[in-house]
Amino acid sequence: MKTLIILTNKSRDMKKFRFLFVSGVLLLALGACQRDEIAVDDNESVILQETLSEEIMVEVDALVEEAIDLKLNTEKSGIDDGDFYLNSCPIITYYKNADPQVIIIDFGTGCQGKDGKVRSGKIMISSSKFENATAERVKTFDDFYVEGKKVEGVVNKTITVDREDHIKVAEIEEDLTFIFPDDGGTAQRKAIMTRKYELNTLGVARDNIITSWGVVEFTRVNGIMITKTINETTPLIFKVLCHRIVSGIVAVKTSDNRSWTIDYGNGECDNIATVMCGNNTKIIRLR
Repeated sequence: MKTLIILTNKSRDMKKFRFLFVSGVLLLALGACQRDEIAVDDNESVILQETLSEEIMVEVDALVEEAIDLKLNTEKSGIDDGDFYLNSCPIITYYKNADPQVIIIDFGTGCQGKDGKVRSGKIMISSSKFENATAERVKTFDDFYVEGKKVEGVVNKTITVDREDHIKVAEIEEDLTFIFPDDGGTAQRKAIMTRKYELNTLGVARDNIITSWGVVEFTRVNGIMITKTINETTPLIFKVLCHRIVSGIVAVKTSDNRSWTIDYGNGECDNIATVMCGNNTKIIRLR
């Protein structure tokens, strides 16, 4: 009987151990997601800044296309209603006989565009021949600011054109630095992206939709890097009309092994995004 009692106690101990072990695993899993949730709270500014940097670069693309179109289309006497970013404020200079050719957009000390945003400094674009729509283009920046946010670095862009469907597709490489004065933050952005430009109504920029997918590395001054992956099946959709990303899903992973996803919505021109970790969600408001 003593032996039986000893076995029974061991059995109870084993059951207790199994219960504690399973409970511990569940708590660890829950804790990991809670840590991710806390990390999302802590890094919400990073999410907002990276979203803002994405939108800034899409808009830079759009206004550069307006400037190039203005200089190549000799029938245009100036900025008209077909343009959605530029007005008569920036000085646009075309060095057609240079090798490579260069177009400089000079916003001076401050120039408010048709989109209401104030830009300053210069954007320089070079190409072997701007008339060749598929030639590689290189963008650089000289003391360039958008609404007080500074952009430095270089963007390489190679374009293919589908004239029948009014679509342009660009392969883009970015190596940029953003300075956000509100919190003194500086961030490095390295990206390999594909952007598709749907020109829905010819000559009317506000009707355009820009679709983006690829991989972006965004590193803050504290050394923590977030890597965001945008799949071609759930790309970021940017509507020129409302100047923001309106849909798309981004998978985010940090260099210290945290991860979450960001869902930008269903196409509405709002400022809402949903951050998800496992079954936990948080609604955030963009700029």
